[in-house]
Amino acid sequence: MTQNNSKLTIQTTSPEETVQLGNYIGNYLEPGQIVALIGDLGSGKTWLSRGIGAGLGISQNHHVHSPAFDLVHEHPGPIPMFHMDIYRLNDFSRDDELWISEYLQSENGVCVIEWANKFIIDLLDEYLEIHLNTLEINETYRQFTIRAVGDSYNKLLNNIKKMHNSF
Repeated sequence: MTQNNSKLTIQTTSPEETVQLGNYIGNYLEPGQIVALIGDLGSGKTWLSRGIGAGLGISQNHHVHSPAFDLVHEHPGPIPMFHMDIYRLNDFSRDDELWISEYLQSENGVCVIEWANKFIIDLLDEYLEIHLNTLEINETYRQFTIRAVGDSYNKLLNNIKKMHNSF
């Protein structure tokens, strides 16, 4: 584990551990917050999103899976999750910016955005950024570098650090 004031690095060794990490993160998220996931294909973005949904209280009957073809899935729960996957957006039109901004500005739920580095981070000043990497140790090992972008996300990152230290 590497930590400083602005980031935390965590490794998992299985998809189940990745879901568990997401669950812990989801427990600390509040309505209106945004999680920007950045990583290659197969790096664990959807597994982490599934765990975040569980942490937000999304019913297990409401399966969280990649919205790659739909672009966004709305998952109802005590805190709704707006799960976006913008991998298939090659051009970012004004229409795309409008519908995405509606979700990003929602104070009712949490936005979890796969492939956020494509366009979304250009629209935002503050968010929780999570870089996902596959480790060469084993095909199921993942490394997550979690960074608070903006002052309002420092508290969230500090809570995740505390959780990780007690884990």
